[in-house]
Amino acid sequence: MRVKRYVADSMQEAIARVKADFGKDAVILHTKKIRERGFLGLFGRTRVEVLAAADNSARPAAAAAGAAREPRASSYGVPPRAQESGAHAELAQVREELKAIRRALEGQGGKQLEPGPVAAIKQHLLDQEVHPDVVQEILDGVRAQASEEQLEQEDWLREAARAQIAREIMSVDPWQLADRGRVQCLVGPTGVGKTTTIAKLAANFALLAGKRVALVTVDTYRIAAVEQLKTYAEIIGVPVDVAFTPQELREAIQRRSDYDMVLVDTAGRSQKHKMQMAELRAFIDVLDEPLVHLVLSATTRTKDMLDVIERFGQLPIAYLIMTKLDETSTYGSLLNACKFAGKPLSYVTNGQTVPDDIEVAEADRIAELILGVRV
Repeated sequence: MRVKRYVADSMQEAIARVKADFGKDAVILHTKKIRERGFLGLFGRTRVEVLAAADNSARPAAAAAGAAREPRASSYGVPPRAQESGAHAELAQVREELKAIRRALEGQGGKQLEPGPVAAIKQHLLDQEVHPDVVQEILDGVRAQASEEQLEQEDWLREAARAQIAREIMSVDPWQLADRGRVQCLVGPTGVGKTTTIAKLAANFALLAGKRVALVTVDTYRIAAVEQLKTYAEIIGVPVDVAFTPQELREAIQRRSDYDMVLVDTAGRSQKHKMQMAELRAFIDVLDEPLVHLVLSATTRTKDMLDVIERFGQLPIAYLIMTKLDETSTYGSLLNACKFAGKPLSYVTNGQTVPDDIEVAEADRIAELILGVRV
C-alpha cells in the first residue's frame, strides 16, 4: 500500500494529480483545507490537502491504459471455492493495510479516522452539547466491546451508544424515604424553577404517596415568592412556614417534627456572589442531615453550568434536579451535569403544570433523549 500527500490550489487539481499517479484504484483517505502564510504572515492563501493511497500493485494511469490491451489470465479451471477463498484473503489483507495506515496517521498526530457510523454518532453527541471529553469516554466504551464489523453497523452502534450513555448517567429512586431524607432542600441559581419544582414534589408526595408533607420557604428576597408558595400549599393542602433567619428555619423544622417530609425552598443565589452563597450556606448548616438537591436548568450553557456546579459544590449536595426539558432540544447538559458534579439525578421536569410535569430520572430515558432520532 502506497500513501502520498498532495497539496493543490483546488480539490479538482488535487484529484487530478491523484488519478494521474494512482489511476482509478486510488483511495482518498483524508482531505482538509490548509492556510499558507504569506509575506510577514500576511496575504496567505487557502489550499487543499489530500491524502491518498493505492495498492502496491497499482500502476499509474498511463501504464494501466497500455496494459489494458494485454490478455488477462483466465480463471477457467479454478474451482469456485478456491476463487472465493482468494477473494476473502485479499479483502482481509486490504483491511489490515487500512488499519496500519490509520494507526500510522494517528501516531503522526493526524485526526482519528472514524468509520462512518461512529463519526455520525460522535457528531450527533457534540450537536447535543455533550462535553467533548464525555463524548470521547462514550466512544471509548463502545469501541472496547465492538469488533471492526460492528463499528460499521449503524443499528448495533446506536444501541451500544445508548447503553453506554445510560451507564454513564447516575440516577436514584428518591421515593424511598429514610430518616435522613425527612428534610430536603432545593438550592440553585435564580430562574431555574425551584419553587414550581418544590410544589410538584409536595403534591406528589402528599397526594400520591400519602405522606405528611410540610413546606418552609426562606426565599424572602423575591417579590411574591412567599405568596406563590402559599398558594400552592393551600391547593395541595399542606402547611407552609416562612423563615427569615437560619434560627427561624431550625425552629420551623422542629415544629414539623411529626411530619414525614419537610421541603425547604431557598432563594435563588448567584454562584458568583460570595455573600449570597455564604448566606445560603448559613441556612443549610442549621439543619440536621438534610438532603440537598441542586436544581439546574437544561437550557443553561455548558460553561455556565460547570461554573454553577463548582461554586455550589461547597454545599453538601446529594442529588441533582434538571428542569425545563420542554424548553430545549439539546439534552447533553443532563449527562454533563452528572459527570462533572459526580452526583446522581433524582428528578427531571418538563413543564409548568403542577403536579404532572415532573418524573423520576431514569438513565435509559435520558439516554434516549440524548440520542434522539436515528443518527
